[in-house]
This record gives sequence, structure tokens and C-alpha cells, in this order.
Amino acid sequence: MPYQGELAAILAALSWTVSSLFVERRGKAYSPWSLNALTKLGGLLTVSLLAWLMMGQFFPRAGATQWGMLLLSGFLGFSLGDGFLYASFQALGAKRTLLIFSANPVLTGLFGWIFLGEALMPLHLLGILLAVAGIMWVIRADMSGQGSPGQTGPTITWQGLLFAILATLGQAAGALLSKAAMASLEAIPASQIRLIGGVLGSAVLLSLTGQWKTLPAPLKEGRGRGILAISVLLGTLVGMVLSMLAIKLTQVAVASILMSLMPVMILPIEHFVLKERVRPREVMGALLTLLGVGMLFA
Repeated sequence: MPYQGELAAILAALSWTVSSLFVERRGKAYSPWSLNALTKLGGLLTVSLLAWLMMGQFFPRAGATQWGMLLLSGFLGFSLGDGFLYASFQALGAKRTLLIFSANPVLTGLFGWIFLGEALMPLHLLGILLAVAGIMWVIRADMSGQGSPGQTGPTITWQGLLFAILATLGQAAGALLSKAAMASLEAIPASQIRLIGGVLGSAVLLSLTGQWKTLPAPLKEGRGRGILAISVLLGTLVGMVLSMLAIKLTQVAVASILMSLMPVMILPIEHFVLKERVRPREVMGALLTLLGVGMLFA
């Protein structure tokens, strides 16, 4: 079957998009930090089971340096990054959050240039400017149009924008550390170690914020258990496996661009499935951002 890698990348982006919408629509009654902690714990168990079925080992094997870098990567990307991502879903909605979150490759490229000495060509810098311009175009128009009859979705606040930016920063920093640690390590054990870091980091954050008492709430209700099931299966297990398959079967640049399609994919889902109004500037802003991200891999 041709284009298996490209299809896997598109399906990975679709699984993350559906999971994001589900968390936004159904998860507002729960603490984003407790949802994130339970999702990462469930993800660790399912990915470890996958490792045992595919590789014959339940516990990951890696060097001390790799363990340290991947644990830190899991804390930054999964504990902080995904925690703020869930908080941003509640504050801004999935559509706006994923648009900002699509700048993740932009920040990863900048961090790689600053910390790893990876070259950024003029075309890459232009791509960064286009991606940021696409995001700012939509956000600025939304903020100026708040309160108007055609305005839909949650009200944009600076706190919500900060949550989305922190989520993007956490994911970019986590990806950078993962890239540095995975030179001689397979993707599944690396994902296991990152998830261990995410679970431990979530426990620390729940302790610092005094939110341990919120942890049982999603488990007590059918709605909460449904959110966790979708987040673990689609957001963590299916999305991760498909993304690894995409990277294996096609060029990394192609896979990365296709997996950045989430802010574009969410628009037809909201319009045709959820029957919500999609404005032309949202379509143009998402396409402009995607064009900018694509130029990073040229």
C-alpha cells in the first residue's frame, strides 16, 4: 500500500484533534491537572503493555544520561506542557488552543538553533514569521470581536493565552530533550521513560497546588471515565503509535508537516459535525500557520 507513512501521520493528527475536542467539550468540570495526571498514568500502562507485546519487555532499558534527559523531557512536555494544554482547552477552546499549539515546531526549531547549533536558513525565518502572523491574525481578530453577535466559543483572556503559550513552550522543550536523548534508543522505551517523568511530575504538581483531592473526581463519573479513556487511547496510545509509524515509513519532514494539521482538521469537524460557524479568517489563519510550519522543513 503506497503512502502508508503519510496516512499514518494524517490519522495521528486526526486522533489528537478528536481527543482535544472531547477534552474541551466534556472536561470542563474537572481539574486539568488531575485529568492530565490520570491520562499520563493510563498512557504509561498502555504503552508499557504495548512494549511487552512488541518487544518482550515491560520495563524500558536505557543509560543513566538517557533516563535523566527523558525524565526531564516528560516533566516539561507531559506534566507542564499537557497540563497547561488541558487548562487552555477549558479557557480558550480547542480551536484556538490548537492554532497556537501548532507553533510547537517553530519553537522547537528556534530552540534547536539556540541550544544545538542547528542551522536556520532565511526560508526558515520567513516560515516562523508566517506561522506567528497566522496565529496573531486570528487571535487579534477574536479579541477585537468579543461580545459581537457572531462571536462563538469561550472569551479570550490573557490567562488563557498564557496557558496555551506555556503548553507550547513545554512541548517544544520536551521535544528538544527527547531528540537529544533518542540517538540510540527506540521510540517505545523512550516514550515509556517520558511518561514515567510525566507521571512523577504530575504527582509533584498536584502536591504543590494542593489538588490531590481533585484526582478521584473523573474516576467517579461515567463522563470523567469516558474522557480518560478517549485521552489515553486516542491522545496517547493511538496518536503515539501512528506518529512513530509515520516517522518510520516516510520522511520526518513530511510526517511533521502532516501531524501539524490539527488546527486545519478541527475546522471541518466543528462545521459539519458540531454544526458551529467557521469564519473565513480562521481558515486562512490556520492555512497560513501551516504554510509557515511547512517552510521550516524545506
